[in-house]
Amino acid sequence: MKAMQEKKANFILFIVALIWGGGFIAGKMALTAATPMAIIFYRYSIGAFMCAIAFRTRIAKASGSVIIKGIVIGLIQLAGQYVQLSGLRYTSSANQSFLCTAYVAFVPFISWVILRKRPALREFGAGFAALIGIGFICLKESLTIGPGDCLSVLFSLIFGIQIVLVGKLVKNDTDCMAMSFFQLLTVSVLSLTACTLSGQMALVPTWEGITGILYLGILNTFVAFVGQNYAQKYTRDTAASLIMSFESIFGFVFSVMYYGETVTCRFMLGGALCFAAVLINTIGKGKEK
Repeated sequence: MKAMQEKKANFILFIVALIWGGGFIAGKMALTAATPMAIIFYRYSIGAFMCAIAFRTRIAKASGSVIIKGIVIGLIQLAGQYVQLSGLRYTSSANQSFLCTAYVAFVPFISWVILRKRPALREFGAGFAALIGIGFICLKESLTIGPGDCLSVLFSLIFGIQIVLVGKLVKNDTDCMAMSFFQLLTVSVLSLTACTLSGQMALVPTWEGITGILYLGILNTFVAFVGQNYAQKYTRDTAASLIMSFESIFGFVFSVMYYGETVTCRFMLGGALCFAAVLINTIGKGKEK
């Protein structure tokens, strides 16, 4: 029975990775209809609304501690999402799909700074592989890095900080569903405030843009979030992180299929090194247990 639950959970996580891979295309599509901050507002408002309907009883019983944790994580989430979408304006979705997975290599070092946990030797190796891979993807012939690629790497750093803090804040008795609602609600309210003050609420009603926003709100935010939270109860952390890291592969494949993006040998080598960093970290952790 336990083995069957784990297989089901792993399959769900595979679907989550597939959805997230499509999210890089959806983000690019959404940018044709609205600014990054407006997209964040629409996306997280949809996610928070659906979450409120699905988990209204648990949300009503949420403690003050759960609410505060959701707000803290939401603040970091807002910063990360804004940086990611801003970067996607100036780089390809294929580039970003690999660059954003650098968080897997960054997390051990962020944990070193925040939690004082020194990374293992293999994690230094993974970080080095990711750094070289980022160089192959980002560096131009003049040895300069475009603004979109810089922002994509910055997002992976912010997301890495979020992962470490979630691990520190979330305890066994924390209701993750209720906490996630307040996380989504925080992002929604703050992005609405920013849009109102800056006059960025405008939405161009194009088919491509609306489709991108709905995909991000319904699938990327609500469905993937519920799937991940459910599945991680029944599978190992190492297996979960490895399966979900396939979002980079899916994002790359979808980008080539949808936008017909050019694939160079240097890009493929860089992507392979970034993905190798993920494998080094996740498989290495599995062997340590």
